[in-house]
Amino acid sequence: MSPLPPPAIPPVPVRSWRAAELGGLDLLHGSFTTHAFARHTHETYSIGLLGQGAMTFACRGATHTLRPGWIGLIHPDEAHTGHAEDAQGWTYRNLYPPVEAMRGAFADPGAKAGTASPPRLPVLIHDPPLLQALVTAHRAFEERASSLARESLMREALTQLVLRHAARPPALPVPGRESGVLARVRAYLEDDPARNVTLDDLAALAGLNAFTLLRAFRRAYGLPPHAYQVQVRLRHAKRFLREGNTPAEAALRAGFADQSHLGRHFRRTYGVTPHAYRRGASGTF
Repeated sequence: MSPLPPPAIPPVPVRSWRAAELGGLDLLHGSFTTHAFARHTHETYSIGLLGQGAMTFACRGATHTLRPGWIGLIHPDEAHTGHAEDAQGWTYRNLYPPVEAMRGAFADPGAKAGTASPPRLPVLIHDPPLLQALVTAHRAFEERASSLARESLMREALTQLVLRHAARPPALPVPGRESGVLARVRAYLEDDPARNVTLDDLAALAGLNAFTLLRAFRRAYGLPPHAYQVQVRLRHAKRFLREGNTPAEAALRAGFADQSHLGRHFRRTYGVTPHAYRRGASGTF
């Protein structure tokens, strides 16, 4: 008896949206079958992260096929097409980072915009850890992640993309003595946990390049700033729950998007739900 074929994965409705972070970032997620992209260009980079199927596209005088596990990359103003390789179509995530987002991690604070050349990258890249980092960052823009988390995850992923695959990777700024400014950043996060702070806000406060801040903060405190902010918010939420606030009230006061957002982080960190913690803290069973 021959084995049954794996169940078909349902197509993902096509969704396109723009996020305010990183100076404005367009994103797309969806499935395509019969659609064929006419030859066109973008003023930004275009980074495709294929989930299933296969997409064939013409670029740089050749025909390429993007398959699961690979990253497809188009440079600004680079003419290209795109269509399904077969009748199954393809499902992918796409992001369109502006040039400044791709080279911003390599500029010292105060440097003039546009002074560095845009990174030159291959059309197809096979790098599973980087692919996962880009998918994780893309998903953060679909979920109710904070601006700090979205920016941090995306900047880290884009910086690694350039460092590992650019034809001439630029040098990162040399870290200096950052302990004093890092303590200032940590105090800023702890002072008002509900504040919707951005990575650029923290970098400006520290007088550091954003990626340098991410590396230095993680080295000093064991977590990047966005993860540290979540821990601060969780500590405040626990206190609000002990004081008798409902999980929904505690989530709002601590800076979480909603009760479910608090619940996911709370259970992942403490092993119980906010409701169970509140009930236990009140001594009523």
